Amino acid sequence: MLAIAVSSAFAQHTDGYVRQPAFDVAHYMLDLTLSDASNIIRGEATVNVIIRDATDSTLHLNLKGLEVTSVTSTNRALAFVRVSDGLLVHLPQTVANGDTLPLTVAYAGEPQDGLIIRSNKFGRRSFFADNWPDRSRYWFPSVDHPSDKATVEFRVTLPSRYTVIANGRLHDVSDERNGNKSWHWIERTPIPTYCMVIGAAEFAETSVSSSSGVPITFYTFKEDAPYAHENFGRVAEMMAFFSKMIGPFPYEKLALVQSSTRYGGMENASAIFFAENSFGKGKTIEGTTAHEIAHQWFGDAVTAADWHHVWLSEGFATYGEALFYEHAEGQQKFREVMRRSRDNYFRFAERAGGPILDTTITNYMQLLNANNYAKAAWVLHMLRNVIGEDKFWQGLAAYYRQFKNGNALTQHFQAVMENISGKPLDWFFTQWLQQPGYPKLEGQWFWDSSAKTVVLELRQIQAGEPFYLPLDIASQPGDSEKLHCEMKENYLRFVFSADKPPAKLEIDPDEKILMTVNLTNEMPAKASSQ
Repeated sequence: MLAIAVSSAFAQHTDGYVRQPAFDVAHYMLDLTLSDASNIIRGEATVNVIIRDATDSTLHLNLKGLEVTSVTSTNRALAFVRVSDGLLVHLPQTVANGDTLPLTVAYAGEPQDGLIIRSNKFGRRSFFADNWPDRSRYWFPSVDHPSDKATVEFRVTLPSRYTVIANGRLHDVSDERNGNKSWHWIERTPIPTYCMVIGAAEFAETSVSSSSGVPITFYTFKEDAPYAHENFGRVAEMMAFFSKMIGPFPYEKLALVQSSTRYGGMENASAIFFAENSFGKGKTIEGTTAHEIAHQWFGDAVTAADWHHVWLSEGFATYGEALFYEHAEGQQKFREVMRRSRDNYFRFAERAGGPILDTTITNYMQLLNANNYAKAAWVLHMLRNVIGEDKFWQGLAAYYRQFKNGNALTQHFQAVMENISGKPLDWFFTQWLQQPGYPKLEGQWFWDSSAKTVVLELRQIQAGEPFYLPLDIASQPGDSEKLHCEMKENYLRFVFSADKPPAKLEIDPDEKILMTVNLTNEMPAKASSQ
């Protein structure tokens, strides 16, 4: 295994969540009963907990707004105390290190969040989980933090007209009393709690052929089923691309689901939920689909261990969308997508400060900003250009292999990329992740006819510390041969030979760096000094 040398200031968890190293949740078995009579759910959650340190006798499970009637372990009642965000369960004194203790929590009530129960856009009742960032606690007891991943299974009983979709593979469907059915789904790969979901509606199912061997199915409301292929776009091609470049698809199947998520798309492992109003004739969410499919590798299989490192999820998925379009449609489309991300980030940066790794943010919803999406995508793009095409893809695949089904922080990704590239990258990760803002360059250039040289002067005018910028310069339109210089301070003066004045001088013609450049052609008698 790769040795991790942690040199970053973000080596420790910074999200304030109290870890429980004495315990490790291995598996959730969630038995839920839903009805049309009311929004009250009845649940029995069995949480299999591995005991790492038996001297700690109290487990904190997150659960909000629902009544707990009992906590048992192998039919033995356990004492518990309700607290503001859950319950403290007192474990038996007989447990020892290495034991797996099953805890069964019986509970009921109307979820105030997390499980959305409402009529869909066609007026029919539906049930959809929507957990990100830490909202699973509103409908089942859990260690509701992405650092404790687990396998999960659902047994959902409800009126027979509903189809239930969830993570993993469908184990069975059985008829129950009173016109109900029970759906049993099992996910055998560890996933974070924010990805553990169910969806129940009157779905139409559309199968998609795939060369990967992974079943792909669209779950849409019946009226929108004719438009599913048009809406989702080239799903099989996306699957094939990411599987080839990163590694095989990490889950048993892929379901793309029309749902009640509050987000445009939510990357729930193997069961992606999309906002219901995105569907219909003439609509497309292909870009969103590519983003959410990329999340299956980065976000779901490799999960950030700390909320403040969510760029490892959202930045990777945002860049993944651009990479898919580069693969499918070429460089021009790729640049269009990246320019949209760049402009989105610039608008954000004008009204909000702060770096990508911003520990001042305590409301996790506020982390869903252009820093962690658009700027983070550009961080990956710049890294690709710093270490080279082959090393970049090798590094992504190596990072995925090492942390698949587990957790990572920024320093882990940095260490992998340094190991693969053979380059020290602390300067890169520090300035682009811990330093706020972006470079703003102003400058001028002129041709000195007597010396047959071009003189270029550049200044970084943004507030704060200067960025180190490895700059490419094109002195002729479409010139494949580019000059290279390094801007290490706020001011740079660069002189190069030229037999004739350039038609145009262009900084970063291939758009490799997240920055703005305002460059003028001035013709003074002599080169100006700093």
